[in-house]
Amino acid sequence: MRKKIIIIISIMLLLLAGVGVWGYNNFFKSDPEIQQQLNNQFGEDFFKSFNDEITDVNSSASNEQQTNGMNLAGDAPSSELATEKVQQGNAISDTAADGNQGILDKEITKEQVISKYQPKFNNLQNVALGRLDTLYTAAAKEYEQLRKAGTLNRSALAQKYIQAGTMLEANVDNQFYSTLNALQAELEANNLPTDVIASTKAAYEQAKSNKRAQLLSKVRN
Repeated sequence: MRKKIIIIISIMLLLLAGVGVWGYNNFFKSDPEIQQQLNNQFGEDFFKSFNDEITDVNSSASNEQQTNGMNLAGDAPSSELATEKVQQGNAISDTAADGNQGILDKEITKEQVISKYQPKFNNLQNVALGRLDTLYTAAAKEYEQLRKAGTLNRSALAQKYIQAGTMLEANVDNQFYSTLNALQAELEANNLPTDVIASTKAAYEQAKSNKRAQLLSKVRN
């Protein structure tokens, strides 16, 4: 049992920490055959696609923005007065409506922009961590199956799941930084502070570090 635990720990350490040049040449270098095997086992979307989850969040965020916008307009006394004055004169109501829209446009804040992107970051993190858990479970299960069958090749198993983790992390990173760049661009377009960019990067890396510690703790226990 102790030997089994040590082997699994070693696999996860290689997967999550790295082993230098030798480790890269023997474990991190992409192998097309292993990649195809992983795609067949987990599905290509498992490693590459986050579109469904992100689309759902975009839709939700859009709905939330629309709702908030309607609430702002509905809560504005001048808007209500303008509506009443439609019966008295279209010119007055149009002027009031234009004025209200101008006020709303000027009220974009840093917090509003961040709240638009926060669900995307949260969702991406949850999906990524869930899929890493799936890889961990699959690695442990496959190790036990191969051991019982007498066909266990520790090096090959380690290489397989290291490549799986590398594939997943690379695509998660791409999605994360794409979203982060969009957030930064929108903040800059509205002349808002961008200090949140650095803190979000740090939080992302910390989340990955915490997951490493959690997985190793699960193995030890």
